[in-house]
Amino acid sequence: DELDEWRDPDVQDAPPSDLKSEEMASCQLAVTQSAWRHFYAHPDELDEIWTRIVVFARMKPEDKINVVKFLQGKSLVVGMCGDGGNDCGGLRAAHAGLALSDAEASMVSPFATGRDGKSLLTVVDLIREGRACLATNLATFQYFMTYSFTLTAFRTILAVYVAGSMGEYVWITMDVGIGMLMAWTMTQSRPTKRLCGFRPTAALLGPRTLSAIAFPVFTSLLTYMIAEALLWEKSWYEKLNPITDIHLSPELWMLRGDNYDAAVCMLTLVVTLATTAYVNTYGGSFRRNICFNYGINLVYGAFVFGLGWLLFSPPTQFNCIYRVNCDTQQSLDAQDLGVLAAFSAGGVGGCFLGPQVEVWQNELAEQGWGSGGGRKYWLPQKSSACLPPAGYNTTPMNSPEISHFGCVGPNNCFSWGFKWAFFALLAALVVANHLFTKVVLQGVVADRLRKRQGTCDPNTRGDDAMGGSATLGSEAATSDGTDPELMPSRREIRLA
Repeated sequence: DELDEWRDPDVQDAPPSDLKSEEMASCQLAVTQSAWRHFYAHPDELDEIWTRIVVFARMKPEDKINVVKFLQGKSLVVGMCGDGGNDCGGLRAAHAGLALSDAEASMVSPFATGRDGKSLLTVVDLIREGRACLATNLATFQYFMTYSFTLTAFRTILAVYVAGSMGEYVWITMDVGIGMLMAWTMTQSRPTKRLCGFRPTAALLGPRTLSAIAFPVFTSLLTYMIAEALLWEKSWYEKLNPITDIHLSPELWMLRGDNYDAAVCMLTLVVTLATTAYVNTYGGSFRRNICFNYGINLVYGAFVFGLGWLLFSPPTQFNCIYRVNCDTQQSLDAQDLGVLAAFSAGGVGGCFLGPQVEVWQNELAEQGWGSGGGRKYWLPQKSSACLPPAGYNTTPMNSPEISHFGCVGPNNCFSWGFKWAFFALLAALVVANHLFTKVVLQGVVADRLRKRQGTCDPNTRGDDAMGGSATLGSEAATSDGTDPELMPSRREIRLA
């Protein structure tokens, strides 16, 4: 079992080489089957030189499996390329196997290719696709985590403060329009044409992933709080708790969003979710520029336009679908929307129970409404055009106490001053999230941190330290995945 000698294959009749000498310290090694089997049976000797072995030649199928498992035991992510049946074992054992064949090897390998003459260079394409897929998976994970945290926080604040909720179609739009449609368009970005020099992070709890979740959550909550503070100081603002103030019955849950606070909550939340989905689809090092993802640009543009319309437009039937800048007249007219009104639980095409309803309700109670039996508290009914019953002295519909800012009847319409202030806040939220992604996560800050991390640990080549990698060919390949014929000349010592 004793070794022969290490000799330089490029020098005829070369004398034996001492691998421990200073001259040979930087040499890379090539081993054949018999040499590998000797080292595999003597782990102490193999541990001294395994990092220098870059060529494994004339290996049997079981030897290839042993090489793969040995490298995996060193905490390496191992890839295997093969073009024949004797490579099947190694292809199955490796973390990622690429069969350069249409024969039996392609049946056991997770990946196979016949392109470019079944060239080893298709490994580059596999890595490009894999990295783009990983980047997309992390992007959707970050989006849905942001979705869960912001939605939970916003609806909790709204419920605790005014026992409020948002309109029924707000939930449908977030779940289908953003949670399904927009999330699907996030996955349609193609990989870059050029392979990047580092890999994306795969750490779900790494600093990059956590910061990409925490920033939109924090900025959205900050924007929401500032917007609420601006709203509360307005003279026309009326806080409305639909349960205690106008005694809304449980079956009318869909109308608990007919107030100012729910409208502010809805606009801030949807802007946050749509923007988070968009910025997580930015291209960069692993995926093509977002401009080539036409689907998400179209959907994001539609959301931005729709939200802008809800904020700045006068009351329309579209506004009353989402209960933002809506009044009683347009809410009743929304019954003409057909399918949307037919599937509504009562919000679309019915009365708008804004804060002004409390004025009429208190006036009717003072005049004896409910004292003779029947319903104790009056609420507007569609059958009476949402007006107070005749025979009672109530504030006129066109009074400033009931109708203002061009809205007719109970409403949650904003003044123009508040609209522009709120728009500035939402614009700042959008710009901040775009800048954070481009400058911090993908820009100069990320580059500096990556360089600093590489200086501290030369073996670290990703956004987060995840260990090294190795790629094995079917006959002879290097442990870093480079085709030996494409590498610059270097001195190798082969075991004779």
